Amino acid sequence: MFNLSSNSRKTSHIAAIDLGSNSFHMIVARWDNGQLTLLDRLREPVRMGFGLQEDGSLSDDARERALACMERFGECLRAYPSRSVRIVGTKTLRSIADSRQFLADAEKRLGHPVEIISGDEEARLIYLGVAHCIAPGKGNRIVMDIGGGSTEVILGESMNTLLKESLNMGCVAITKKFFNDGKVNEKLITKALIACLQELEPVKDEFLERGWKQVLGASGSIKAVAKVCEANGWSDGTITLDSLEKIIALYLNHGKLDAQIAGLSDDRQPVFLGGVIVLSALFDALELDQMVAADWALREGLLFDQKGRLENHDIRQASVDALAARFHVNMDKAKAVEKTALNLLNQVAPHWQLTAEDASKLLGWAARLYQVGLDIAHNDYHKHSAYIVQNVDLAGCSRAEQTQLAALVLAHRKRFPAKSFPLDNTDLVCLAILLRMAAIFHRGKIKDGLPTITIKADSKKIKLILPGKWIDDHPLTQADLETEQRHLGDIGYDLYLIAD
Repeated sequence: MFNLSSNSRKTSHIAAIDLGSNSFHMIVARWDNGQLTLLDRLREPVRMGFGLQEDGSLSDDARERALACMERFGECLRAYPSRSVRIVGTKTLRSIADSRQFLADAEKRLGHPVEIISGDEEARLIYLGVAHCIAPGKGNRIVMDIGGGSTEVILGESMNTLLKESLNMGCVAITKKFFNDGKVNEKLITKALIACLQELEPVKDEFLERGWKQVLGASGSIKAVAKVCEANGWSDGTITLDSLEKIIALYLNHGKLDAQIAGLSDDRQPVFLGGVIVLSALFDALELDQMVAADWALREGLLFDQKGRLENHDIRQASVDALAARFHVNMDKAKAVEKTALNLLNQVAPHWQLTAEDASKLLGWAARLYQVGLDIAHNDYHKHSAYIVQNVDLAGCSRAEQTQLAALVLAHRKRFPAKSFPLDNTDLVCLAILLRMAAIFHRGKIKDGLPTITIKADSKKIKLILPGKWIDDHPLTQADLETEQRHLGDIGYDLYLIAD
């Protein structure tokens, strides 16, 4: 999430937390001389997914378990600056109908904001973590991660993803739906397998057509299956369809979820069969022979993604540029608006107490994307632009970040969208004002170029100082700025146009 207020501190330690549907994970690493050294790992089987109700609410006991775990994690994180911590929520948090209060409670206990990421972004981060764990060889590789609420299937080559799918099936979801009373029989297993195969049916063909040379699995379910295979002498830890059938046979013989299986930990036992069934469906639908389990997954991917951001290798920049190209944005104009907006930001950032780095990224990306809606229609194009930015898959961005970008894009022209803009976020309002003014200066082509623009800000009072002769020579820009005075006045900001 963008940290717009100037209160960040530097540290050599970074941390990543994965708030999953089955378990919460925290990993801490030291970043030194361009290298990551893992220092600590924590995992708690919170099973938040079991508390997700049909109406999208979260049960009280699941909520209490989750917040208690976050309180414990928060004790380790409170000394860390926000730029050094990434906390993401996945399937269950994506599914909660109204997560605002829960996220506020979570942030209070963790001391840092929680980002809800899309299934596509979850898949990208999983692949990134696996790719740093097992070096890619030549050709495509397929990576699968069975979480509590969703399963991600990713086709990639080297360090790049080619195809990503997030499927609505996971070890907690399948257990809750088919084995909630703890009983196991052939009829229930068949129903569960068919449900998983139905989920895979629309996406399997594209994966099969592209093909792969290596099959890798990540996450607790797959690593647990690998341990069971090794402990029972079925393989060296390599997972095969035969080993999955043997595990299912053990459950059928026992008739309950509490089957004692060599190599299976007690905390994994309640959801293990659900994960095995999802994995069996993956083997069937994708015609797999065997799979190797990787030790790293989403949280390690988060660490490396955060490391990239701190080293200015931010995938979000590439995502923004790709989206601009996709919708045929006039990049010469976009970059000119960006340059002017950042010039204004540099002048007022100390007075508005904005962080130079995050504020400039958000403002710059909004400048590059505000025109994407022109590819749909010129009339009210800012509304089309905002819809695209809010809903498209922007790799590296969380939901909250896309919401901030979309808000800036929507607010860059006409009356300030007070009903749909978070006016309580004064930092974001300030950036919107800067983008609006930059867009005004580049609304038409100015042959003699822009003058020296000086801007001063004191809370909600803004002074825009321009050469008097330039103002007289550009009556249309002057008229636009006078209109802007009225628009900003509607939200309580005073803009003064001063001729120097």
